[in-house]
Amino acid sequence: MDATVTSETDFQDELRQLVLARGYERRDEPFPLSAGGMSHDYVDMRRAVGRGADLRVAALAVASALSSRHVVFDAIGGMTMGADPVAHAVALLSDASWYSVRKAVKDHGRQQRIEGASIGPGVRVVVIEDTVSTGKSLLEAYEVVRDSGAEVVAACTLLDRGDVIARRLAALGVEYVAVLTYRDLGIEPIGASPQTPPPV
Repeated sequence: MDATVTSETDFQDELRQLVLARGYERRDEPFPLSAGGMSHDYVDMRRAVGRGADLRVAALAVASALSSRHVVFDAIGGMTMGADPVAHAVALLSDASWYSVRKAVKDHGRQQRIEGASIGPGVRVVVIEDTVSTGKSLLEAYEVVRDSGAEVVAACTLLDRGDVIARRLAALGVEYVAVLTYRDLGIEPIGASPQTPPPV
């Protein structure tokens, strides 16, 4: 990957500002999370990076974070659809390939779960998700990719909303890169008691 990016911190901060401006809402009434539990902090990462220029910032932040940790990869992707936009954008910037993991094996054609790039032995792969709390989708994608015979060189997310997935991936011996965490946004981690809203 061509590391002509300015600085990991610069892109990280730009992404943080985008998330707070376009993808964050503090709600008086808690809402249910897909991973279980409730939260007053609503973060919609897909809306935050929905514009082309904003998606490019997210991709630069990911590429810079991976490069600073000397992660070399041939393909990047994860569970559809949370991983798809960022994986495609990073692939464009880095000249890597993208792939997408279906939620289930398709019932026709080659009956495969991985679409896009050919993933298998000898391929160095990054597994990515836009937002994680417990990391269930990230781990499912990791298992599918691992079972293909490919080498998972890192797992990555734009935003980690808790403290769970880092421990799980460390136990698996997988390098973990979170571009932003709940601390960067000044919000409560998943499962914590409410706190004051984040700075604007």
